Amino acid sequence: MDASAFYAGIPFLGSKCYTTNEVFDEVKHIKKSQEALEALIDAGNLQILEPESSYLKDANELARKSGDIAKMSKADLAVLALALHFKRSRTDPIVVTDDYALANTAELAGIKVSYVMTKGIRKVGRWVRYCSACGKSYGSEEKICKVCGNRLRTKLKGSIKC
Repeated sequence: MDASAFYAGIPFLGSKCYTTNEVFDEVKHIKKSQEALEALIDAGNLQILEPESSYLKDANELARKSGDIAKMSKADLAVLALALHFKRSRTDPIVVTDDYALANTAELAGIKVSYVMTKGIRKVGRWVRYCSACGKSYGSEEKICKVCGNRLRTKLKGSIKC
């Protein structure tokens, strides 16, 4: 689960949930009372796990390939890495989020996504940066065209309807 799941109250519904330290740190600073979160942990309804570095590396690579890396926080990447860990250990994880970049990358990796307060993304695909003036394409981290100096735009390539 990412932070939006906590804002919506999902872990308080009694199902077993997993998150990372990065997300927990985001939520505990915003929530006025940590007692509810501690109660979830004590009851076994919330488990905080840290993904192995190999899964973090894979998450970063997937986000780079999808073009979402520039929009993803450390917490987003940790949630994706944890989902990859569960997927590779033969469980069927569901990432609970409203973050479009996280959802796009997860869906491209074959991980199910459940949206909390939004309808979610309509199309999944790879984001590419391009120059609208000269047409040159770039990787997801470039911002300015090296040929003509114009600011790059972003478009979804190879989109798949959800």
